[in-house]
Amino acid sequence: MTKLFLIFILLLSLLGIQHAHAEAALGAVIGDPTGISGRLGMDGQHSLEGALAYSTGHYEGLHVHATYLWDRARSFATTEGPIELYYGLGVRLISINGGKHDGEIALGPRAPLGLLYNFHNPNVEIFGEVSLAMDLVPKTDVDLDVGIGVRVRF
Repeated sequence: MTKLFLIFILLLSLLGIQHAHAEAALGAVIGDPTGISGRLGMDGQHSLEGALAYSTGHYEGLHVHATYLWDRARSFATTEGPIELYYGLGVRLISINGGKHDGEIALGPRAPLGLLYNFHNPNVEIFGEVSLAMDLVPKTDVDLDVGIGVRVRF
């Protein structure tokens, strides 16, 4: 569990990197996983996103992920403002609780595809995301994470 804590501290450090004109957002995601979600805008076209959550899917346990996102890959116009498509590449880690691999760590890349809508008063963003993950340890396997969430921008 100490390794997982250190990885979480590293994730928070990455989200805490300050850039000129950076926009940060913090909130919650529900689905698989369910927990705290954060995003740090880098340059208007890219951001770092991460979550500290609990997974009940393929492996049950504490879920941590960090992802580099390409924001605004495509925009869909609405009368209230654009809905933005994003995609990314990152890493996912799950501290497995129960089953054959109890006490082990699942680790591998993740590739999310999502939609994001920004409200401007209040400064809130809502998102929906599907993420393909490939666990490399404790065994090679493919998993799909799905979640919706809301974050407050500051």
